[in-house]
Amino acid sequence: MFTVLVVDDEPNVRAPVRRMLSQMEGADRVLEAADGKQALELLKRHEVHLVITDIRMPGMDGLALAATIRGRYPDTEVYVLTGYAEFEYAQRAVEHRVSGYLLKPLSRHKLAEVFEAASRKYRLRRHSYQVNTIRSKALLEKRVHDLLHGVPLPQFDEGLIPPFERIALISFSTKDLRSFGETSVRSFIRNGAYDAFCRLGVPVVCMEERLVSIVLFAVSFDREAWDRQTAETSAWMEDKLRLPIRTGCGGSTRELADLSLMYIRSMVKLGFTEVSRRGSEARLSPIVRSLLDYVRSEYAGSALLADFAEARQVNANYLSNLFHQETGMTYTQYLTHYRLTEAKRLLRETNLRIYEVCALTGYRDPAYFSRLFKTVVGLSPNDYRLGTPNT
Repeated sequence: MFTVLVVDDEPNVRAPVRRMLSQMEGADRVLEAADGKQALELLKRHEVHLVITDIRMPGMDGLALAATIRGRYPDTEVYVLTGYAEFEYAQRAVEHRVSGYLLKPLSRHKLAEVFEAASRKYRLRRHSYQVNTIRSKALLEKRVHDLLHGVPLPQFDEGLIPPFERIALISFSTKDLRSFGETSVRSFIRNGAYDAFCRLGVPVVCMEERLVSIVLFAVSFDREAWDRQTAETSAWMEDKLRLPIRTGCGGSTRELADLSLMYIRSMVKLGFTEVSRRGSEARLSPIVRSLLDYVRSEYAGSALLADFAEARQVNANYLSNLFHQETGMTYTQYLTHYRLTEAKRLLRETNLRIYEVCALTGYRDPAYFSRLFKTVVGLSPNDYRLGTPNT
């Protein structure tokens, strides 16, 4: 909203200027003030883009007002209104970096020139801001999407991450893990989900072919509001897509590095890793089925994708992309899930110590294993074995 403020202690000067400005195309709001003090009060309450002020006024004159505006509101254009007798005094306005000065009596033509110049600068600034905002939002989505898939955040992009006290993650998918459909539908869902969660913090919406994940950066995390918004968003998606929606809660954390594990947790709850149980493994490509067999036999060791690719003489990047496309998880995420599934089995069925379970499932650091287990499963290994949540 382009806003103009006219400041003059003489109503017979102030009113005609305001009236002329109000009639110009693009003038959304025209305010008026009788002196500098009143003008500053209006500037506190409104975003003003153009100020036209008389140079001689009781109390705070036009130059003092211009200097204050330049210090507090650097993007506001300021023009001083003066007569021929005050011309030398008006030249001091240059010291305060005002946009220019206007001579009395002020013509409609000159006023229109000033208005158009200020309005054009405002439109250019707004367009530049909108473009930069869109670019920053898209880059933030890309970086968070990478974090979900275990790709570290480049140091030079750390400033993209919004301030947070806690990060929460929730994923949505259709009941039978079907695609969200056309790009236009996914875009609609992305925008709607962003609008729904933005009242709770800064949401980042990451879209995959078969699920959408909301990562919320919250300075003050309200769990009750989060749960309520999750339920409302799920219902909204069901209504718009005409499909049953499932939710997979990834939990919340204080650590950015936990995002990939939280993402695994949400996908496990959605059912994206239950390949063999759903009887769909037969529909996978032969090379991906072989890779699943490799995980089952080698998970206790290094189980490196690169080793498997080299042995099969397959390009590792191609295989990684194919695995992700067919299973819904990256290879690393699936390996982590499988190892933790085996860890849960060992904790339930044996009396092995935690460090022994850690070693038998491919991990070397018991502390890291315990932290990873709790992030993905929601319980520490010992609490899982006891069947009692850690309170």
